[in-house]
Amino acid sequence: MSELRTTILNPPAASGERFIREGRCMQSVDSWAAIWPPLTLAYLAAIAQKFGPVDLFDANVEEELTLEKAIKRVEEFKPDIIVVNTAFPSIEFDGEAARLLKEACPGALVVGFGVFFTLLKDDSMKACPAFDVGIVGEAEATFKEILERRAADKDLSGCQGTMWRKGNDIVVEEKRPLIEDLDILPRPARELLHNESYVLPNNGRPFTLVNAARGCPYECIFCIAPIYYGRKLRRHSLDYILGEIEHCMNEYGLKDFLMWEEIFTLDKKFGNEFCDALIEKNWDISWAATTRADALEEGLLCKMKQSGLFLLGLGIESGCQEILDAANKKEKVEEVKRGVDLCHKVGVKTMGHFIFGLPGETEETAERTIEYALSLGLDYLQCYVAVPYPRTPLGDLAKEKGWIVSERWSEFDFGGASVMKTDKLSPVQVNEFRDKLFKKFYFRPWYMLGKVGTLLRRPQQIFQASKFINWILRRK
Repeated sequence: MSELRTTILNPPAASGERFIREGRCMQSVDSWAAIWPPLTLAYLAAIAQKFGPVDLFDANVEEELTLEKAIKRVEEFKPDIIVVNTAFPSIEFDGEAARLLKEACPGALVVGFGVFFTLLKDDSMKACPAFDVGIVGEAEATFKEILERRAADKDLSGCQGTMWRKGNDIVVEEKRPLIEDLDILPRPARELLHNESYVLPNNGRPFTLVNAARGCPYECIFCIAPIYYGRKLRRHSLDYILGEIEHCMNEYGLKDFLMWEEIFTLDKKFGNEFCDALIEKNWDISWAATTRADALEEGLLCKMKQSGLFLLGLGIESGCQEILDAANKKEKVEEVKRGVDLCHKVGVKTMGHFIFGLPGETEETAERTIEYALSLGLDYLQCYVAVPYPRTPLGDLAKEKGWIVSERWSEFDFGGASVMKTDKLSPVQVNEFRDKLFKKFYFRPWYMLGKVGTLLRRPQQIFQASKFINWILRRK
């Protein structure tokens, strides 16, 4: 088998806007006041290193890399395979980057992956004609086989999880089974990342993502995570996760971590074992996670706090029970209130996530959600618009009802403007309610005064905070 040279990149945008592209998280960097490390790219790089030299670069942090400079860098590396990270909001830029890369390196195989290819199947290949191959679903096992086939000079016939071009046709192969034992994955090649450039907005320290588990058993109608990673919860072993954290500490000096999974407290046995291990090791680290408010219990939450938990993200979505029920959330507003109160009691900071424009949304329900969100005492929040992504129940319903008002995939952005009306609200109204909560929450005088004090103690964070505030102000 021949050696392969592989380029893997988060492409720059021609407009200069930067995008987070990591699984279901696809949005403007400014909307988070932080840049996330591209964990999946680091996994793919670790796999590609077994086949030859790898050049991984993330234009989100290598800001001097304009599209022209990125193309030149790839051309000089002379890759056999080019992997382009993609997302719905950035797909027009991603597709253009793929086209220019294909022109610069005509002999290279240009591979795209991400939720865009997974949700749209062959329509994604039609929309982005420069990609030779699209990966459907989680990428690692499929990418490894693509490398093996390329190294052996074989085509992709029968390669599960791929779509590829055969002349003017698009061949869609069978779905690849999900990876059952996540521990077989190699350690992400973080040595190829600028780890110091991924900085938390609350303390100015670099952080990284650690994949703890994949999959979600819930059936919320708006969510793309189960389509991408399946409904079965698949978890790394405790030893794997602890080893990953220790490696990041020892090799890169990282002390802040985001445990990357959908519902951290769903598996309470693992949660307790993980926290017990961290408490016993007494590492000087802090970590964050996401979960459901109804999956919290005081004993585990206390251990999480003791072991270094500094922030818990909660998928709240709405303050109206009828909206939650229509979205198949299977959660009660009272349970959310109880969960947030429990975090307050234990001393864990919270970030609530809300979605406006779900089925049944009216002016009255949107106003109730705003009042509810402001009453919870959250430390931070994120607001989104409901997006009718293909292959989700919401996407199917919106198509059936004629609610979708845009056919541009780049506008399918839950951090952007709404592309979906409801029976009672226009997309413009949905945007207005989302923006109203953002402004009412973050522009409260006492809230702003508290954060100014924090920023003055960490002046390096003023720039990040100002970009987030500007992002809120320019919402339309």
